[in-house]
Amino acid sequence: MAILVTGASGFIGSALIPLLIEKGHRVYGLSRHPPIGSRDLIPIIGDVIEPNLGLKDAPEDITAIYHLAGIHTLNQEDKDSLIWKTNVDGTKNVLAFCLKHDIPRLSFISTAYTWPVNPYGLSKIENESAITEFAKEHNIEVTILKPSIVMGTAENPYPGHFSRFISAVIQTHRRAELIRRKVEGSLRLPVIEPLFRIRGNPEGKLNLIQITQVAWGIANIEEAGTFWLAHPDPPTLQQLADWIGELIMVRMKFEPEFKPTPIEAAFQKMTAAFTPYLQGDNFLSNLKLSPPITKSFIQETVKRTVLD
Repeated sequence: MAILVTGASGFIGSALIPLLIEKGHRVYGLSRHPPIGSRDLIPIIGDVIEPNLGLKDAPEDITAIYHLAGIHTLNQEDKDSLIWKTNVDGTKNVLAFCLKHDIPRLSFISTAYTWPVNPYGLSKIENESAITEFAKEHNIEVTILKPSIVMGTAENPYPGHFSRFISAVIQTHRRAELIRRKVEGSLRLPVIEPLFRIRGNPEGKLNLIQITQVAWGIANIEEAGTFWLAHPDPPTLQQLADWIGELIMVRMKFEPEFKPTPIEAAFQKMTAAFTPYLQGDNFLSNLKLSPPITKSFIQETVKRTVLD
């Protein structure tokens, strides 16, 4: 089978394409900066925001599209409407491409977090609705895949939003530590282990899933329908705080409500985009055999993406 993968040079595309080739498929990797080609990977320069995906001459043997291209951001504003243009209008261009070239099958990579809390979540809600209606009207086979928070590995590294949040914790703590040491030194106070509080649900679960499992799910789930690529047993927010705090030597605690110190208030403002995700989630999972998210995995991820 010949498959067109949009967003081929991205994080998920880079992990997915080798699995598709292993299954015997020929892959056309479409991107503005496509990956290096090989016998079974044909790179194509294109752009989903352009009609016909920016292609003058589209390959004639494509039988399925894996649509990964899009802007993944937690920004609370869509400046210049770029998120909507890429994610929503770009997906409509992919659907039009399917219709124009008689491509009978589409796998669309959405997100488990189809929450109306930011432009990204809204764009994916619109995507799923438009794709479902298109499938009914034109009788094509559609698979919607909904990964949770995708974590990189040593083999497929990726900083991602999780590591950016930890970077903000470390940055804020270092600023607070300088102030604290200056005060303790001038007043000759005993050294006190600081407590860093974060507003959130300590028992809420944060659904983290390794890229290897997400790529496997995309490559192997071929039937029509909606499937959740989430972890069946994710850690709680307080577990994550304990594991990370042990590594960076900061005592961290999630609390639903508290009166923040000036440093904690500054952190809340800096990380406002993450707030909706710190209440926990409860997703279904179609991945029954996922490696556990352990303390060692989290600490190695932080070392690799934040501390190196």
